[in-house]
Amino acid sequence: MKRTISILLSLCLLLSCAVFFTGCSAENSKDWPAVIGDVTIDKEPQNIVVLNDCMADIISYIGYDIKMVGRSDECDQEFLHVVPAVGPAASPDTNAIAAAETDLVIADNTLSASAKTAIEETGAKVLILNLPTTDEALLELYTQLGTALGGNTTGKEKGKGGYTDLLEMLSNMNTATSDVVQTVAYLYLDGNNQLCTFVKGTLEFKFFNYNGNANVFANQTEPAVNAQELRIGSPNYIFYDSEEVLAYLAADEQFANLHALVNNRTCLIPKKAFSRYGSSAEQAVFDMLNFIEKDQKATPDEAANTAPAADAPATDAPAADASTTEAPAAADTATAAAAEAPTEAAPQDENVISFSVQSE
Repeated sequence: MKRTISILLSLCLLLSCAVFFTGCSAENSKDWPAVIGDVTIDKEPQNIVVLNDCMADIISYIGYDIKMVGRSDECDQEFLHVVPAVGPAASPDTNAIAAAETDLVIADNTLSASAKTAIEETGAKVLILNLPTTDEALLELYTQLGTALGGNTTGKEKGKGGYTDLLEMLSNMNTATSDVVQTVAYLYLDGNNQLCTFVKGTLEFKFFNYNGNANVFANQTEPAVNAQELRIGSPNYIFYDSEEVLAYLAADEQFANLHALVNNRTCLIPKKAFSRYGSSAEQAVFDMLNFIEKDQKATPDEAANTAPAADAPATDAPAADASTTEAPAAADTATAAAAEAPTEAAPQDENVISFSVQSE
């Protein structure tokens, strides 16, 4: 009798295992092979090399950075420093890529044809993706990267979910800041040493505007900054790409009375953070809001500093109209509210914003 029961239990266990592994196999069959463009990925990649900093940022944001065994020199984000560099994106060290037992290399179209061929000869697949310029293209990139690294079902949903989570996080960030809407601007120098800002309609412009304050260049359609417009707008806060920007402003006396310069309200945030569209962009927005919040707590009386520049009437300052900033859909409501009316801020005891930034 005991022997019979033992045999029955063993059969039940075997049947349960068969069902379990059949389920796993069925689930896995839905994920692989995954086809992205003209590249077919037969099974889940374990060791990947990423040759584009924006793509590396997104991969980190959706939680697949643990697979990275190599990165290009351009992927210089601090949180990726533990990953070995394999040289420039256009001509990486193919021997280092092979030595890392890489099965997938993710790159943009700067990768040379000869390097691509050399990588493929090592047995690794090469996936070349386009950089996004619109919201739709950014969602597609998130989806493509998720699919390539996690499969047609699991990875695809993880990619889409990461994109949604990013926009929701950014949309909700500015609800924790001061109840006074500030005027802000972002400045950088181009290759010709010309003062520039983010242009309306670009993703950099949209991500910068997630700070929820009034961008004095809200209607900017060309990168080059008009000096008179900058003087009239006289932003309360200036965020800038490098120390050369401050030196440029300091050397021109027409900018001497800018509120941000007079009150030392300037903050360095590298321009490339706004074109990485993942962990770095999220951190950039957090840093802007944290800088403003800490300054507002240190200087509670802002009556004199929120006035328009003395050399121009208040009506000349560009209006902050969220409907014209073309921010991603998830953030339209929050951005419009921040630009048109004061927002309620929850009381805080610490000298920092009460939320935290973290990747999935």
